[in-house]
Amino acid sequence: MTTGKLHVYLVRHGKTMFNTSRRVQGWSDTPLTNEGIEVAQFLGRGLRDISFDSVYTSDRGRTIETAGIVLQESNQTHLEINELRDFREFGFGKFEGELEDIMFGSVMKHLGFQTLDEAFESFGDDGYRIVSETVEKLDETGMAESWNEMEYRLKNALRTVSAENTTADSNVLVISHGMAINAIVSFFDSKLVDPELANASVTKLGFENGEWTVETVNDLSYVEAGKSVLV
Repeated sequence: MTTGKLHVYLVRHGKTMFNTSRRVQGWSDTPLTNEGIEVAQFLGRGLRDISFDSVYTSDRGRTIETAGIVLQESNQTHLEINELRDFREFGFGKFEGELEDIMFGSVMKHLGFQTLDEAFESFGDDGYRIVSETVEKLDETGMAESWNEMEYRLKNALRTVSAENTTADSNVLVISHGMAINAIVSFFDSKLVDPELANASVTKLGFENGEWTVETVNDLSYVEAGKSVLV
């Protein structure tokens, strides 16, 4: 157990090709676009005042690519990137690579809503869980992940991070994915979930005396600060 407070900077990867074309991207993977590279560069420059003790990513290329850029721009390339499969995005099964409008249209039709906003307004804090369970139900191939499977592995990832970083007041950088980050937030305070989680945004977690807390969500202040840093 950590002897002091652990500070986890949980970052959504930079913008990718599938993000740009609005295609479903969970376990499937596409590289960062020029815009995605640039925003990761800004983030790295904005994080120069934070000295990280360790770095984790999922095993998807877009998080690893983002981490490499952030470390380069924050002058911390001496740190090793630790890939953790458990930090993966939700697995959308047969919908991977499909247009988001088609997948969410199928989900909304099944649930009896016209729009995603209507569904989330109705389901409230359970919105992400219900959508993911519906995706699993609609995937007759059986390849889609269940919410419980994602929850189990993400909590395991957090246990790994807390177990491997026991020095007082450690700073840890984690590059993960939008839905995965919101799922993590929902474990501790579902009212803080933000469906508009931006690429390269920072969601900061604290871990102290065996308890996790959510300190900030979807924070773009580091990206904004990085825009004014001289290269």
